[in-house]
Amino acid sequence: MKAKSKWILSCLLILIVGILAACGSEDSSSGSNGEKGSTVKIGYQKGNTLNILKARGTLDKRLAEENITVEWSEFPIGTALLEGLNTGAIDFGHASDANGVFSQASGKTSVYVASDTPYPKGVALVVKEDSPIKTVQDFKGKKIGVTKGGNMHYLLVKALEKEGLTVEDVNLIYYKDSAEGRVAFQSGEIDVIGTWDPFLAVLESSTATRTIVNGENLTQNRTFYFASENFVNNHTDTIKIILDELQKSDQWANDNTKEVANILSKELKIDAKPLEIANGRRDFGVLPIDEEAVKAQQDLADTFFGLKLFPEKVDIKKVTEENPNWYPESVTSN
Repeated sequence: MKAKSKWILSCLLILIVGILAACGSEDSSSGSNGEKGSTVKIGYQKGNTLNILKARGTLDKRLAEENITVEWSEFPIGTALLEGLNTGAIDFGHASDANGVFSQASGKTSVYVASDTPYPKGVALVVKEDSPIKTVQDFKGKKIGVTKGGNMHYLLVKALEKEGLTVEDVNLIYYKDSAEGRVAFQSGEIDVIGTWDPFLAVLESSTATRTIVNGENLTQNRTFYFASENFVNNHTDTIKIILDELQKSDQWANDNTKEVANILSKELKIDAKPLEIANGRRDFGVLPIDEEAVKAQQDLADTFFGLKLFPEKVDIKKVTEENPNWYPESVTSN
């Protein structure tokens, strides 16, 4: 009996040690404030700033000095990335302004950490060069293609609103992605396409087009950086390093547009020339979440709520923080 009791006790001790080890492993799965030997999980999409940062390897090197490893995960779209934040698959990532609104509307609580500089020229409503459509007023009764709830959908609403029109005045057609929209546009199934860079630049490079209106004075067209609630509550030092390295990478990108185009060309598997065009109409840079950004996001959210794209209003301020301590000097002085 004594031998059996000792055997049972030994098994229990092994089980307890295993549980404690698992807990310790779980605690070290995210970057930390002063913790060593941890991992930060970053989600990115091809063709954007985090993709450039990953390709350059500078963040990995900087965090390695703190004994923190970066685990990169690629996501096809922003909605999937934000779902990854919600489930704990990643700690930090980026997504479009519209993605952020729909994520919050679906009950997710990813926190706005920072913003890219506005990119209004990177979204546009375009027609073929020989189209009789000359102005937004000419959109009345025409077939206009956008992705439902996308930044170009918002641009269309605002462009129509400025001219005293609504989406009820046009024949709105939704396409699922840029490839489907491009086929519909080139085949004549739609008269106007709403699209965004780099696909806007690709379309301009391959088809004779005219831009009727872009986002200037209508939409900021921002990409935002998001983090999980756990990450912003416990790992602000790591966030500060990420944003600092992002800012450095963005400044490098502004000075090396051709090299950036070559990097993204390999990632996106498209020609570098359209990417040079796209990069030429934007400024790379990281900004704090300020009142202007929150106000613009709230208007986007209110607009889509008004179109009944989600059932309840959202309050952007609920997923932002006032005066957070995760901004490095390189961001606050920008």
